Amino acid sequence: MRILIVDDNSTSLQSLSVVLTDLGHQPTTFSEPVAALNHAKESYYPLIITDIKMPTMDGLTLLAELKACETSKRSDVIIITGHGDMDTAITALRNGAYDYLNKPINARELAAAVERSAEHQTLLFENTDLKQNMEERVAEAKESLQEDLEKMRSQLRNVSGIGEIISGSSRMQEIIRDATIFHHEPDVPVLIEGETGTGKEVIARLVHHGDTHCDTPFVALNCSAIAESLFESELFGYEAGAYTGSRAGGSAGKLELAGNGTLFLDEIAEMPLHLQPKLLRVLEDRTFYRVGGLQKKRFTARIIGAGNKNLERMVEEGLFRRDLYHRLTVGHLRLPPLRERQDDIPKMASLFLRNQVKRKGKDFRSIAPETLTLLCEHPWPGNVRELENTIERAVLIHDDIELRPEHIEFLTASRSTDSIPDITVPLHQPCPLPSIDIASSAIILPDTPFSLEDLTLSVIRKALAKFDGNKTKTAQYLGISRYALHRKIS
Repeated sequence: MRILIVDDNSTSLQSLSVVLTDLGHQPTTFSEPVAALNHAKESYYPLIITDIKMPTMDGLTLLAELKACETSKRSDVIIITGHGDMDTAITALRNGAYDYLNKPINARELAAAVERSAEHQTLLFENTDLKQNMEERVAEAKESLQEDLEKMRSQLRNVSGIGEIISGSSRMQEIIRDATIFHHEPDVPVLIEGETGTGKEVIARLVHHGDTHCDTPFVALNCSAIAESLFESELFGYEAGAYTGSRAGGSAGKLELAGNGTLFLDEIAEMPLHLQPKLLRVLEDRTFYRVGGLQKKRFTARIIGAGNKNLERMVEEGLFRRDLYHRLTVGHLRLPPLRERQDDIPKMASLFLRNQVKRKGKDFRSIAPETLTLLCEHPWPGNVRELENTIERAVLIHDDIELRPEHIEFLTASRSTDSIPDITVPLHQPCPLPSIDIASSAIILPDTPFSLEDLTLSVIRKALAKFDGNKTKTAQYLGISRYALHRKIS
């Protein structure tokens, strides 16, 4: 959306311009209100943001002039006022201002006000269409505004870290459904388990934000990155003089910083065993003490734990407290590895390709079917993160219309290298070969040329008949993925 900004303070003007540009808008700035007014008379801006106190013309006068002008009378005008200047804000609203913002301007409040204005402008154009029967003109304006709205929402999602979650498989749909349910129960702790790269923090942020954008803090603490001697003060905070080298005024820990939001404990299996009862007490009583403190503090945030280790096994081995484990698993999400959700790979790869093309300015538009087959057959030990990195590397090195197999040769090369077993064979001792049920002498080749592809299809059909048409069992029997089987018989 095109936005006109008027402010005689150059620092404020620059800050507003940067924030609005990051949100996907096209700001035009003026430090002199008279020049801004003349420009607005010649060019329409859906939204005009102006300071109230300026030397040559104040904001109220500029507002009146804009509303009297044919070009800008339908523009939304947001007035920027100082704290405590409510009388001026009320006067501005009575004189036709769309909204007002207090200094210092909060970026989130600014983004929300701009989004409301964009929606308001959409409605204005729709009404104009009904009155003036100018459907084409309004459709173009509405499309432009909707694109701007989506850009802004996308920016807000990126800032919050939610991003786009692929949910094609039924298991992922269940996880997203449960995460949304847990969002509405902030007192319920959540444990997210899954292999490295499966997107545990993304799901944790989904639990935090739900299906909307949440303004409360999301505080993350990687338990494996904190020295055991500092862990307690990092989590609970400490009072002045609690230990040598502590700050004079003490310091708040992550429990306090989370406020009414979410405390995300990544790699929770690495939490020191002697501190786990204290975390359990926080979950039970919703209170805690700082290190060296005597004042009880309330804990009002949600706790989400995550890890790639088998906590249940660690409990049996005495490496993690059983009572804490059961308390954390009131809300339990187990993320499947990417190799168990192959149906999602084509959609994920396409999404990552679009994102990388946009970032790097390349020409890729699609993924070749042969490339998708390779991607679906890869085991992905690094899961979603590895898939995203693979697409980024291919786009970084190559540029084409279609992503072809040769663009990801590095992936198949690494797979063949990784598949070599790590064994030591004694000298002069033959390496054992894998045995098969079909004797080589039983295979009779015809004298005339034949199609290997037809032979392969014939073997697949016999295997399908062997398992009564069960594609999953057939794929396992033939040592190929279900997606590859589908490709061969389709």
